[in-house]
Amino acid sequence: MVKSEMSRRTVLAGAAIVGTALPAPRALSAPERVGAAADRSADVIVIGAGLAGLSAARHLKAHGASVIVLEARDRAGGRVHSQRLRSGQVIDLGAQFLGDAQTHVSALVDEAGLRRVSAAVPGDLLYFPAEDAAPQRGAPDAFPLPVIDRLDAFQALWRLERSVALLSGEDIARLDRIDAASFVRDKTFLDPAFHAIGGYLEGEICTPLAGVSAYEALEQGASIGGFESEGTSMRWFLADGAEGMTRYLAHAVGGSLILNAPVSRVAQDAGNVVVTAATGVYRADRVIVAVPPQFYRKIGVLHELPAHWQAALGGWRLGSVVKTMLVFQEPWWRRSGLSGTIVNPGGMFGAAVDASPETGPGILIVFSTARGAQALGRFPDEKARVAEAMRWLSHAHSAGVPDLLYARSIDWSADPFSLGGYSSRRGIGGWSAAPDLFAPHGRLHFAGTETANRWRSFMDGAIQSGLRAAGEILGTSPIPSGLLSGVER
Repeated sequence: MVKSEMSRRTVLAGAAIVGTALPAPRALSAPERVGAAADRSADVIVIGAGLAGLSAARHLKAHGASVIVLEARDRAGGRVHSQRLRSGQVIDLGAQFLGDAQTHVSALVDEAGLRRVSAAVPGDLLYFPAEDAAPQRGAPDAFPLPVIDRLDAFQALWRLERSVALLSGEDIARLDRIDAASFVRDKTFLDPAFHAIGGYLEGEICTPLAGVSAYEALEQGASIGGFESEGTSMRWFLADGAEGMTRYLAHAVGGSLILNAPVSRVAQDAGNVVVTAATGVYRADRVIVAVPPQFYRKIGVLHELPAHWQAALGGWRLGSVVKTMLVFQEPWWRRSGLSGTIVNPGGMFGAAVDASPETGPGILIVFSTARGAQALGRFPDEKARVAEAMRWLSHAHSAGVPDLLYARSIDWSADPFSLGGYSSRRGIGGWSAAPDLFAPHGRLHFAGTETANRWRSFMDGAIQSGLRAAGEILGTSPIPSGLLSGVER
């Protein structure tokens, strides 16, 4: 039986900003930076200081390798970014929710001594059966569809899970030619079930289903242990923000990290790899490319890759995510017995979830993904996106919505160092063109959540990929799940 448990992306299936802008997350302190006079050669250069790049660098340093980490931003963390409110609470502008089944990220949280906050909130959810329909109230453990549509959705989910379980390499050619939308349509009989399942999958892959293959969608399911496993992906978030993990890793990497160092060229030869960045020219025996694949051309590494890899990357699909954080005086929805969860499959705002701390303000996270994010991204600015989110929330809560204390709406597709949220994807035919994509190539190794073979597009996948790339260089790959560097705190 398919579990009806809601998860971060299961719910994704579906006023002006008030107050003064708050301080940004602290910059890395001076001892954590590398000065202009630092050595410009190392055993390994890591391009990108997100979870993947930092995890790789720390593991390599712990095993005696010299490392230089080049980061284009003025901060470490990549698509993990947190901001502290004046009240003391933290909102996560990027990746946020975690689960105990994600062993790498769980181990890092425990090692760093970060405090978890349960994401489980009692109460009913609200569900939009159609974009222009009135929301319906339902129990959190029920699939909020009429009986016939619910049965159709259950059988479609069962068939999708079965497709994941039976997935094998020989399916690549056939399934990689079929777009995921047609594949899901074939598994459903009624429109409501198709829209519910399609909205769920678009929330998972952050890309319109028509632009990726059935194999890409099923491979994503396989990477998390089946779509049912998503119920384990939204168990908690961190009281001081997910950026606590990247700060901890950056501190361990220390002076090896160079910020404001965008890379423009990577060239390897028989002797070493030369990396040209805004801060100088660097040389190393090996390089780990730990940026999203859509940046391979910009950092000048694309020309080093095999032609069939370039063909697959030529059809790369960018993930689209806008994350809107609405902060209120209190979690007012709980007074009505609601959990804060709103499910709106295929809508501009696909879902909302409660991310309030144990005490203090009420925080609603509103997600827009795939087509919804693309539509919201056409609004002129952040203020307009917040106003539209408040109109949507007022429609969902007919009894009224109180005034905002603070709000942010981050379009990760517009971020010049991300160009998309969660992850990006192979286009139709991408698996057939390059099934070996992201394997080591000469002196180049690849990391980032897009390259992970477990929990792809999650933070756990990013950490796993960084440890795997480091293990390739050290000759110890694959690294057992949950095994971190062992560096003393």
